[in-house]
Order: sequence, then structure tokens, then C-alpha cells
Amino acid sequence: MHPKKINATVVLTIALPLFAIVASVGTAIVAVSSGDPPLPDEYHWEGDKLDHDFAESRRAAELNVRAVLDLQPRNGECHLTLTLAGAAPPAVDVALIHVSRASLDRHMRFLPTADPSQFSAPCSAVPSTSWHMELSDAENTWRFRSDAAGDLHNVVLASAAPAKDST
Repeated sequence: MHPKKINATVVLTIALPLFAIVASVGTAIVAVSSGDPPLPDEYHWEGDKLDHDFAESRRAAELNVRAVLDLQPRNGECHLTLTLAGAAPPAVDVALIHVSRASLDRHMRFLPTADPSQFSAPCSAVPSTSWHMELSDAENTWRFRSDAAGDLHNVVLASAAPAKDST
């Protein structure tokens, strides 16, 4: 008597769906036993902060805030020219956030000069690299963010309304 040959096509036809079922059950077990944790109780605070941040960005867009920033110091000072619809603020805060090295982050407060649209702040040379920038007035009634790279000489920053979520 000859031993029967195993048909490879039949084995694959049965083994592949069987493997998919076993893998699906395994995935379900992993998902149920170690899924994402629930949101923290304080999550609504974070959402409130995010809503406030969007409101400040919308306010900056309503005021059509535009700034020309020169962070190449002359006599130890950096300069900012600000235009907006409305009264000039008593001070403008600028945060420079380095894209990868927190040790290079800087926060500067620009104060008005004799010309209400011109502001200056003491500063030292800023490395020529990529930055995330945030501008806001001293009272935090408006704020917007932008990105810049290079030597940060006469960088133009303009506010825009935050994108609306379509969901």
C-alpha cells in the first residue's frame, strides 16, 4: 500500500484562513488586556486650555497682527515692528522654541520705543537654525505661532485663524 500524498493546495487553503483566525483572536486578546488607558479626570482642563489657545489665535487673526522681527542684535538689542488693527500693546512677548534642543529656547519681552509700532528687547545672537515662534501681547489677549529658519533677520510673521475641525 502506498502512503497518500498530501496536497499542498488543500493544506494552504485550510492553513491560511486558520492562521488568520488564530492571529485575529490573539490580536483581540492583546487589545482587551492592554488597551489604551482611559482619559485622565483632568482631561477637560487640557481641553479648556486648548479652546482658550484657539480663541487667542482667532483674536490675533481678527486684529490682523503682523510683525517683522529682527533677532540679529544691534548694540545688544533686537527689534520688532508690529502692525495690528487696534491700539498697540504695552509689550510683546516672543518665545523662541528650538526644534530639537530645549537649552536654546528663549523668551523675550519687547517694549515700545518712541514709535508705538516699534519695539525693542535686550538680546544676544540667535543661532541660525529652525525655530518655532510664539508672539503674544503682555496681557495674553491674542497669541499666534509661526515657524522660521535661518538668521532671523527681518522675519515676517502674520497671524491667521486656526483651522476649523471638520469632524
